[in-house]
Amino acid sequence: MAFAHQGANGLTVDLFHPQGQLHLGDNDVVIEFRDAASGELADVGVVKLALDMNMPGMVMHSGSTVTPTDVPGRYSVKVRPDMGGDWTVQLSYEGARGAGTLMLTVNVRQ
Repeated sequence: MAFAHQGANGLTVDLFHPQGQLHLGDNDVVIEFRDAASGELADVGVVKLALDMNMPGMVMHSGSTVTPTDVPGRYSVKVRPDMGGDWTVQLSYEGARGAGTLMLTVNVRQ
């Protein structure tokens, strides 16, 4: 089930989690990049994902490990947020489709 969706630069991006939402601790997420016109999966090259939570006086950060799957345009992500609440996903890519950065807001369940 997709818990975040955004379009930019001729692409759509969906983030999927088996439970429909991130939770505290270890999460396995799938990212799919699709060509906005055709709907076909689109290989975007190297993908990076980080989570940031801005709070008064501090910023929490959670990095991730992104691995391409056997299906071009689909990426497996391991991420571990340390606190529940609203986080900003910084998603960047660089490859044959150019380079881009997307920002999405997601909620982490406690």
